[in-house]
Amino acid sequence: MKLHYVRYCQADSPFYDEPRRRPEGHGYYLQAGQEPPAGWTSGIHGPWVRLAPRDARLPPQGWKVHVSARPETAQLLLDRTFAYCVERRIPFKFLAGETELRGRNHKYADRGGSGKFITVYPVSDAQLHALLTDLDPRLKGLGGPHILSDLRWADGPLHLRYGAFAERYVHGVLNTPEPAIETPDGRLVADTRSPVFRLPEWVRPPAFLAAALRERTRHEAPPRLPYTIDSARHFSNGGGVYLATDRRTGQKVVLKEARPHAGLDQRGRDAVQRLRHERDVLRELADVEEVVDCVDSFQLWEHHFLVLSHAEGVGFHREVARRTPLHTPEAGDRAFAEYTVWATDVLDKIGTAVRALHAKGFAFGDLHPGNIVLTPDGGIRLLDFEMAVRSDDPQAIRTGAPGFAPPTPRSGVLADRYALGCLRLSAFLPLTAVLPLDPSRAAAHLRFVTSRFPVSGHWASETLELLAPHRPGAACAPGRPTADGTPIGDLGDAATANWPAIEASVARAVWNSATPRRDDRLFPGDVEQFVLGGLGFGYGAAGVLYAMARAGHGRREEYEAWLLDAVRRSRAAPRHGFYDGLHGIAYAFEAIGDRDAALEVLDRAEAPLRDGVVVGDDLGTGQAGVVLNRLHFARRLGDRGLRAEAVTAAHRIADRLTGVPLSTETAGRGGSARRAGLLHGASGLALMFTRLYEETDDHAQEYLDLAERAVRLDLERCVLVPGTGALQVDEGRRMMPYIATGSAGIGLALLALLRHRRPPDLLRAMNGLLTAALPVFHVFPGLFTGTAGQLGFLQQARRAGFGAHDGPGGRDGGSGGTIATQHDRLRLHMTVLRGEIAFPGEQLMRLSMDFGTGSAGILHTLATLRDDRLPLLPFVLPFTDDRRETATAP
Repeated sequence: MKLHYVRYCQADSPFYDEPRRRPEGHGYYLQAGQEPPAGWTSGIHGPWVRLAPRDARLPPQGWKVHVSARPETAQLLLDRTFAYCVERRIPFKFLAGETELRGRNHKYADRGGSGKFITVYPVSDAQLHALLTDLDPRLKGLGGPHILSDLRWADGPLHLRYGAFAERYVHGVLNTPEPAIETPDGRLVADTRSPVFRLPEWVRPPAFLAAALRERTRHEAPPRLPYTIDSARHFSNGGGVYLATDRRTGQKVVLKEARPHAGLDQRGRDAVQRLRHERDVLRELADVEEVVDCVDSFQLWEHHFLVLSHAEGVGFHREVARRTPLHTPEAGDRAFAEYTVWATDVLDKIGTAVRALHAKGFAFGDLHPGNIVLTPDGGIRLLDFEMAVRSDDPQAIRTGAPGFAPPTPRSGVLADRYALGCLRLSAFLPLTAVLPLDPSRAAAHLRFVTSRFPVSGHWASETLELLAPHRPGAACAPGRPTADGTPIGDLGDAATANWPAIEASVARAVWNSATPRRDDRLFPGDVEQFVLGGLGFGYGAAGVLYAMARAGHGRREEYEAWLLDAVRRSRAAPRHGFYDGLHGIAYAFEAIGDRDAALEVLDRAEAPLRDGVVVGDDLGTGQAGVVLNRLHFARRLGDRGLRAEAVTAAHRIADRLTGVPLSTETAGRGGSARRAGLLHGASGLALMFTRLYEETDDHAQEYLDLAERAVRLDLERCVLVPGTGALQVDEGRRMMPYIATGSAGIGLALLALLRHRRPPDLLRAMNGLLTAALPVFHVFPGLFTGTAGQLGFLQQARRAGFGAHDGPGGRDGGSGGTIATQHDRLRLHMTVLRGEIAFPGEQLMRLSMDFGTGSAGILHTLATLRDDRLPLLPFVLPFTDDRRETATAP
């Protein structure tokens, strides 16, 4: 799972939102709400408050100082730092409120930014030295976590690193912008920001930092430590987990590290407090066979370590993913029966182990598949007891892994019962993350499990009782939304599902979710709204308005006015790409029939690009999307100048594309750091060059050569999944079959190319990409990374004459039945929101209404299944005789 999504679940809302919008959340620091001092300017940039003297002239790069803090002392630390910087006229910024600080120090926060509370920008080495010398004694004892990316000054809260002050960028792979610093000879190079202190090789630190640099080596493991670290298994904001060897015995052990003041949980405990607690619990559970043993504990520098016995085996979650027949289209009854026998056997052993813990007077408190290891001898081991509590502890458990934590606080034993029910259900259908949004879905999910897997009725009813929302014995009644009086049917029963009524209900849910009084976003969506902004096509208002109009659910002029006003009043530097910025907004306005708004936004989008603003080359946020939109408007307006600008930009992309090495093999390497897929990989460039070939009068074959090269670059990122024939993007830790960064996105670009040329190896690759889309269950429902996207890809391929396995013009293969089945499986993701149906977004923890991950995109996809004139995505043209986008007015 993507742990950073947890941060956006803290608000009391069924949608992802910024933590500071939590009604009971902690307030802002005093200085955040004050007017700047006389002669100073201030501004808000995301969670940061920036202050600088009006006449300040910062260098583009240098030594910056980060001040670490913990919530208990942050206001005092800010008071003293604020006063010092204002007195000496040194620019700085600070986090606006305690919620932001706690979020950065949270257990699931990014390690690289953990602890950073204030950033100060000294303009010279002399000012840097004075700042460190003066502030250190004033802030002694007030600091928070050690900032891993920085060099620590003495033993206080001051840390420093050499890096960029100004926003300058260098082009990475596929021209991706990366923050940059300048070398002595004038070259821009990447300003590497990782949780390890690194000094650019040409930077000579001032002499007064020599002692701090020497001190870093003291923190390395001393030779007398009896453990040799073999590998790192996991990192979190609280510390790391390492596989090691005990040199005294030769035995494999696990070292669990805890950093002070870091990795805060909901109780406010840091990683060290939890580690000590886990040590004490494990010592009391030493005679429980299924619990890992505590071997030793020690402290190294400020970090604390727990030494655990090594539970050899494979994680339960990995084995479920490997064995489940849900991902295998050809799986028959025998495969489902064999899996059921295996899964229920393991689940019974887990249940026995949990009851043994309860008999010893403890509740696990964090039971989920990642904390369970299946051993080679057929047993299980339970890991990670830092959340364990005594059975009689009156404090209710509120937290745990998403999808396994109780939706409401409850005692430790009842929390374990709930988690055990989630384990049982998720082993067959991994959708338990939606249950806190709609507990009634448990019953519908179990009906699906019993219809497909040969589990007993008693097993299902026992599981449902474990998942009861309030107490053992309570029922989870199935939801039956009927907000407008139209019968929708039972969402758990395919025979009674009324799809027109379902789609109408989803559309009402989208419209009802609008928040026009907010100025940051109109429709709730993915967490990318808080990174890219809430206006764009992929995750913001533009994509929702486009999808609703094109799918036949009408227009709302007041919301279109909100979007245009938001573009006009935006004071932040605008984004310019298609799925994240102004070009996509312009396209949406044109598509829904408001040309005046479209041209106004297009003009705003084009002016900075003509001034040379740096963007990448990808389709999602970069130049490929800009080129395609210029071509689109050039055709709609008959604007030859706009077409010429598109061609010029495409030629610059071509020059960069030809510099990316291409393997002699079509596919199979995988594992590269370079992203693949339609939105963020070379496939978006392939789509652009194919459209350029179709749009220009000379139909230059060079454009198709470039499109083919780009597709082959992405196919290099793919591997054949053994035994399936599926071709998927290999990201190292996971395989990606989806549109945004996976094989379906490559397939959409390849379908466009295959209209014009058909190399035999690319035809074979097409079959592998289609096969990867055949599984009839996907964890997420959305368009970019879920069921809706696979539905649309299969339908696009089907209309182009491709079956799942038999190439162009062949019989339908399994894709027709797969499309119908995947369509029906969307019911499994449906939840009831205020009497209407809505879909969860990425990671399933909150609902989403946006185009890329949520309900609007799903509605649009379902409309394309019925109407072959509708493109699945802009510029991914439907397969009609015209081969150009159909009329864009709804």
